[in-house]
Amino acid sequence: GMHCRRFLSLLLVATSASAIQVPRFAPRGAARFGAASYDRDTSFFPLAREAASDMLNEGLTTAKAAAAKVSLNFQEKMLAGATARGISQTVLHPIDVARTRLQAKGVKKDWSPKVFLKGVLPQILLAVPAGAFQFVGFEYCKETLPKVLPGAGLADLRSLIAGAGGAMAASVIRVPQEVLKQRIQADIYPNLVVAFTSIAKNDGIKGFYKGYTATISRDVPWNAMAFLFHAQFKRIFSTVAGRPCNDQENLALASAGGMLSAVIMTPIDVCKTRIMTGTGGEYVNLPQTFVKVLGEEGPMTLMKGVVPRVMYLAPLAGVTLSIYDALSARIIAKKTAALKKKK
Repeated sequence: GMHCRRFLSLLLVATSASAIQVPRFAPRGAARFGAASYDRDTSFFPLAREAASDMLNEGLTTAKAAAAKVSLNFQEKMLAGATARGISQTVLHPIDVARTRLQAKGVKKDWSPKVFLKGVLPQILLAVPAGAFQFVGFEYCKETLPKVLPGAGLADLRSLIAGAGGAMAASVIRVPQEVLKQRIQADIYPNLVVAFTSIAKNDGIKGFYKGYTATISRDVPWNAMAFLFHAQFKRIFSTVAGRPCNDQENLALASAGGMLSAVIMTPIDVCKTRIMTGTGGEYVNLPQTFVKVLGEEGPMTLMKGVVPRVMYLAPLAGVTLSIYDALSARIIAKKTAALKKKK
């Protein structure tokens, strides 16, 4: 009861403030980043999401703001994060369209410019609610897990579980978003209104959660692998270079870990797309879809869309962080100017 009330109160706060998980660089020489569930539909890498005020103290925005000790409040951080997320995903959306159209069965090879905006509306409308759920899921796990799994030695495991918890919470919004988006991208429905009304009429609520298990089966292992690869790459870097990686190197290593994980999980991603875009009950569940695609179309079909998927993931965190940092600096500058006027 108490845990449930705590979760709901967190969700209410996060949703009302357009909650978002904001990636951030770790301090130089830090042992590790905190885990996150940065998949292709939200933010990306296993980066921590501490406050923007910490970023200021590390000199990642304006030195003036740090000196003035001006920081973003909760709602400002959420607003900056939501805006950064929306812009970066919209910019990269055409690559996501290419991935879906390559993976779905029977989509005509039309690559005209207008095709690359298919499904952008559900992407924009549901990105922030999905981020709110992920933020709340992660924060709830982060607060609760130390009581269940105490001790400094289990910090990485707690981060890993919290990242998975965030992904699970986000799936409540993300799966319907994916179903709507991918069916428009694959030419099954012409627009969001037709997609929504058709799915609701034909299948009801459960129609919006088609491919739920496949989505979780992709996102949770992806999150874990990205985290573990990143940690391993940092250890290798420190051994070879004789020093810990700096902020930029850390982001590059996180990117490499995320991209490698994405390549490994591509067969599951293909199956997820087939389940979500399949008609007439051709694809029932993940094992059946995997066997069917492998048997009828061969192993290379299970790697379709790997290039656009990696191309989407590679710049996502960097673009989001850059926009977030610029917006944060702008808000900080305004607050600093307002303080000076008061003086």
